[in-house]
Amino acid sequence: MRELFKSFAELKSELRRNESVLSLAVRRMTPEYVAEFLDLPNAEASRIQSELIAEGWIHEEKLTPTRKGMGLAQHIDREKISRAEAEALVERVISWAVATNAKISARVKIKEIHLYGSLQRAAAWVDDVDLFVEFTTMDLGMDLQPEDMELEHRLCEELCAISDRLSPSTVFDRMSMHDVPTRKVFPSAN
Repeated sequence: MRELFKSFAELKSELRRNESVLSLAVRRMTPEYVAEFLDLPNAEASRIQSELIAEGWIHEEKLTPTRKGMGLAQHIDREKISRAEAEALVERVISWAVATNAKISARVKIKEIHLYGSLQRAAAWVDDVDLFVEFTTMDLGMDLQPEDMELEHRLCEELCAISDRLSPSTVFDRMSMHDVPTRKVFPSAN
């Protein structure tokens, strides 16, 4: 099942423009999606989806992964790192964000970064550093160009290149996990 959730998490969110308004097409873990991914008949996929809902892996109304489901999608079996090592990674992320935003001519910058997950909960040892990363891309409104989305993608790749221990999530992921406790780490309040 982990691969089902990983595949779902890797789906690209589709932006749609209706007149002058941008909207996001919400991804849903429908029985059809389960059937296609697992190569099963629709009836069997519907049963599996119902069980995943009953066990708390998928939100019943939204048909999106719960925190538990997102955790499964992002889980990698490996040794844990200390809180100090993880906090050092956060500092490297903040330095990257500051340097990225210092580029005056950049159309897309980092708007906010929020920490969540085990490090935010003050765990002594963590698997990874969970971050919600929001860019200024959507703030461009009607001036948004396809190359702006490509730039955001390149910035995400730069961020992930800092460490394989970073698990960045998008602002859209954050919307589906609105009840997750977070701590804003960029920009600083100072």
